[in-house]
Amino acid sequence: MSGATMRNLAAGIVLLLSYAAYAQGALTSPLLDPARPEYVAAANQAVREAAQENETERYLAELYWQRYPDVAADRVYGPKGAHGIFGAREHYQRHGRHEGRIWGLEGTPQPRQQ
Repeated sequence: MSGATMRNLAAGIVLLLSYAAYAQGALTSPLLDPARPEYVAAANQAVREAAQENETERYLAELYWQRYPDVAADRVYGPKGAHGIFGAREHYQRHGRHEGRIWGLEGTPQPRQQ
């Protein structure tokens, strides 16, 4: 056998073992075990909490982009940038804080309490 054939055979074996390990892990996952509903409930709760946090993050990002159109237009930190909704916070942490920019609700008119 040539060296290339041996490398391909070795890569195939590694790939096969990887699939086997993945399948074994998936099949023994507590999330798929009907006798352990508490794991599924905990996972669902984590997903709901993450969704609420993303809504807050999106709101704060929109405020930041409205305040700073230059950041909104940026190809990395803007809404269509590589960081998505986290781009605004990333910009603030890396650059905006040092530039004196405002993050969050500071300086935003708040609804009056009645």
